[in-house]
Amino acid sequence: MKTLKKHWKWALVAAIVVLLAAIFATWRPVKYPATQAYVVGSGNCRGQVDTAQFLEKGDAFAIAADENGWAVFKNPAKALRALRAHYGQGIWLIQKELHMLPLTPYTYSPYAMNGWAPTSGTAEAQEQAEFVTRFIDIYENSFQH
Repeated sequence: MKTLKKHWKWALVAAIVVLLAAIFATWRPVKYPATQAYVVGSGNCRGQVDTAQFLEKGDAFAIAADENGWAVFKNPAKALRALRAHYGQGIWLIQKELHMLPLTPYTYSPYAMNGWAPTSGTAEAQEQAEFVTRFIDIYENSFQH
């Protein structure tokens, strides 16, 4: 108890550092936010993303376009949370087979290329892994082109 009374300031600083690290690890500012509706073939919209396919999986996967016409999620953080909540088997399958880091706003890039690679797991887990790859193709547009 004497040690805690003596070093309470250091304990407080350590707790704040851990809290800030946790926030930094789970949040990333959006570089290219949604600014317009995404309609294939209209305006400056690029690519041919089937927005209805994403929207039928949930409102969190709603797609719009950034100022350059690239497809982006209207709320990328909400979309990533929904992906981790509902497509965990697919994410886990990719991680397990390819020895990847957990999916976060900073470790998503390798998932864009490797969702098609898993050969084990159930058919549902493989379908989820394929969706994870399609998701990341859109998700990364919010942060890089």
